[in-house]
Amino acid sequence: MSVYNLLRQAYNEELAQALLGAYEEIGNNYSLGKWKASELNAGHFVEAARRILEQQLFGSYTPFDDALEAFYHPVLIKYKKASGQHESFRILIPRALRSIYTFRNRRGVAHISGVSPNEMDSTYILYTVKWVLAEFVRLNSNYSTEDTQKLINTIIERKNSLIWKTDSLERVLDKNLPIPSQILVLLYVESPRTEDELRSIIEFWNRSKFKDILKNLHRERKIELTSDGTCTISPIGMNIAEDIIISAQFR
Repeated sequence: MSVYNLLRQAYNEELAQALLGAYEEIGNNYSLGKWKASELNAGHFVEAARRILEQQLFGSYTPFDDALEAFYHPVLIKYKKASGQHESFRILIPRALRSIYTFRNRRGVAHISGVSPNEMDSTYILYTVKWVLAEFVRLNSNYSTEDTQKLINTIIERKNSLIWKTDSLERVLDKNLPIPSQILVLLYVESPRTEDELRSIIEFWNRSKFKDILKNLHRERKIELTSDGTCTISPIGMNIAEDIIISAQFR
């Protein structure tokens, strides 16, 4: 059974769609290096997860058209006092969600702060969100221990980045990705770049053919290629590169 179907059966379609939709947006924006957007989407995940907790602990949840009560300490106490419920629902998940909520509000995401959205904070939020989702799956699963673990592993599995970069080299890891797509992805990560730099990273040694590929991308308005070989990605190229990166992240 898929994660979506499991959550839909445990709660309902509205809650399952809201939770997984927010989760996917967090992952998409994280993979694109959009730290602020990723952390903002975490707020939507918290709102969906809190409604799941309400349904689990109290039998009903706040409609999505109505605002949830402010996520302060009394809310944690109310969750904790729910009788006959697993401690993950009462204590662990609420505190994980409160942590995400605090990061969103206190670290320059929803409000101006001395700390701007960054990869370190976004990574913490991403993997805390994954843990919460895994707990919802685990606690509502009727599978054997082994099958439940496999399902959770598909959620918390670390995805490989499309770009591998060290101090001394940079490579596109998907060697089957067409050369024009590799160029767009590299320019999405850093733009502008020189023709020689791109050709070296991709290890495409035929200079004249590589030049033809760049000229074609220029004609299609995906990049701007200047006479000195400088390549700059265009808004069209950025949109295409984002689709490539997201497809690689979640396939």
